[in-house]
Order: sequence, then structure tokens, then C-alpha cells
Amino acid sequence: MNDSQIKNWLLATDKDQQNLFKKACSVKEKTFGKRVWFRGIIEFSNICQNNCLYCGIRKGNKKQERFKMSPDEILSCLKFIDKADYGSVVYQSGEMTSNSFKNYLLEIVRLAHQNFPNLGITISCGEQDFEFLKALKEAGATRYLLRIETSNPKLYAKLHPAEMSWEKRFQCLKDLQKLDYQVGTGVMIGLPDQTIEDLINDLHFFVENKFDMFGIGPYVIHEDTPLSNDSEVQRWWHKNKSRNFNLSLNFLAVLRILQPNANIAAATACDVLSPLGRMKVLQIAGNVIMPSVTPQNYRNKYLLYENKPCIDENAEKCFYCLNQKIVRAGLRPIFGEQGNSPFFYQRKNV
Repeated sequence: MNDSQIKNWLLATDKDQQNLFKKACSVKEKTFGKRVWFRGIIEFSNICQNNCLYCGIRKGNKKQERFKMSPDEILSCLKFIDKADYGSVVYQSGEMTSNSFKNYLLEIVRLAHQNFPNLGITISCGEQDFEFLKALKEAGATRYLLRIETSNPKLYAKLHPAEMSWEKRFQCLKDLQKLDYQVGTGVMIGLPDQTIEDLINDLHFFVENKFDMFGIGPYVIHEDTPLSNDSEVQRWWHKNKSRNFNLSLNFLAVLRILQPNANIAAATACDVLSPLGRMKVLQIAGNVIMPSVTPQNYRNKYLLYENKPCIDENAEKCFYCLNQKIVRAGLRPIFGEQGNSPFFYQRKNV
């Protein structure tokens, strides 16, 4: 597929867009049918050492009340995941590299693996060194999601403080592959200064580096961030919400065509721009959804962006609500399976 065709698809509207969606859905269903896998996500801490310009839990946000869940609270979440038969857990937090954080993360990975040995364990806790990633793997983690955010190092530099490096982040993704993780990454779509050429290059980056799973969503502003405090960015974002949502759907459709066997999650941020955003992603290209099992008293403290849905719900309500939405969307919720990436096994020739 050449860049001209990719560009036409990314910019598709009306009938052309519907044809793109049908093609992507057909590709998806050859591998996954109408199946949707679940991962119960536990956002166990909003403490972060980084100062990304777009993120609500950035270190510099002094308005943010910080928290870290206790092992007992996490065990309670794991028991719900087991009862709901989600098949997998995702541990997500702010990015930290202190020894105390590493010891804690190892503790809760072992907590899941030892008490629920059939549970798939995904980590989404930012850049970590090779030896610690190896220790997490030995403790029971099998998947790791580290979003590159953009494949353009210059755009990355505009969105992150000088001490953060695109090259270091990419190296971490390569380390994860060396350690035989199922490796996930992703980008934000609809960033200020992002071009269609950037998105085309993102797609090439994904394919060339043979990632197994993807977490991709639209950029959504947060009022307590430097990026949102730019009035021009605020106006631009509000004006282009519909355009950016459609661009996100088109991007995911093209990604599905390019990566037929990879896992693609429906990002919660899609629901900010469209009431049934995640369902649209699942109908077109996605095969994974990640309902929150974070305790209700912490949900409004883990806000990477504004207007995050479901922060007033508990885990049980999220379970019933998403299950019903998936069925109404003509899809089939699947329980009791880890939902490993078929592309991972293809890549490993297993």
C-alpha cells in the first residue's frame, strides 16, 4: 500500500469512509469474528515523575491529589476481575522508576500471578530499564503497553520536557521485544502541529517494528496542562473535535487493514468525542476493550484528560453497561480468555 492510498483513506469522508470501514471490518472478522476480549484495568497510582505537556497527572499539576492503592485494595479488584471472568488484568499508573515503585509493582504482579495463575497480566507503567522489565516478566507479566505517542521525534520533543527522549522510549520498546513480551504501543491522533504525513509515518512505524497490540485514541485536552492553557490550542481543539474523531476511526481502520492479526483496543478517550465512540471502534477495527475496575473513590483522581467517562461508576456497573453496549452493537463479548495477540504467535512462528 503506497502513501497516496493511505492518505486518501485517512482523509476519507461519507461514502469513501463507509467503504473503508467495511473493508477494515471484513479484515478484522477474518481473524476475530465478532469477538471482543476484555481486560480489567486497575489504575493503581497517579503519582508520576514526568511532566508531559498534555497529561492531567503530570508531576507539575499541583492541583492533582495523589494516590497509590494498597495491595489489599488491588487484591479486591483482582477478585472482581476473576468473578467477572475478564481473563486479563492491566496494571496502569503514572511513570515512576524509583526502587520503591519497582518493588511495589513486582509485588502486585506476583499478587495477581500467584492468586490467579490463569490471568493474563499487562503492564502499562512507562519506560523501565531492561533488568526490571526482565524481573516483571519472571514475576508473571506477559504483555506491556508503552505508547510512543508519535513516531516523529521532533513532534515528541514539542510535547515532552527536555529530559524525556523519544530514542530512549523506542529503545524500551525494543527491549520489551527482546524479552519476549507481547508488546503494545500507540499514538495520540489530533495533536496540535500533527500532520497527515506524521500519521502515515506512524502507520509505517507500527508495521515495520512488528508490534503485537495497539492502544490508540484521540488527543483530549486537560485544563490543568500547559498544552491546554494555550488559548489557540483550546480553540483549535474544540473546533476540530468531530474531525479528529473521524480521523481516529480512519486511522484505526487503516491500521487494521495493515495489521490483520494484531490486538487493537478501543480507547476510553473515544467516548469523550462520541457517546458510543468505543463501540464504533469495535465495530470497525477493534477487538479489545478495557473496562475500569479502579475503585470509585480513585477514579476522579486518574484523569489524563477532561470529561473521562464512567468516573461515577463502580466496577460492577461498568461490567453490565459495557456488556450490553457490545451486544447491542452486534458484537460478542468473550469471557474467560486471556486474549493473546495472534500476531505475536505469528511473529514468533509458534
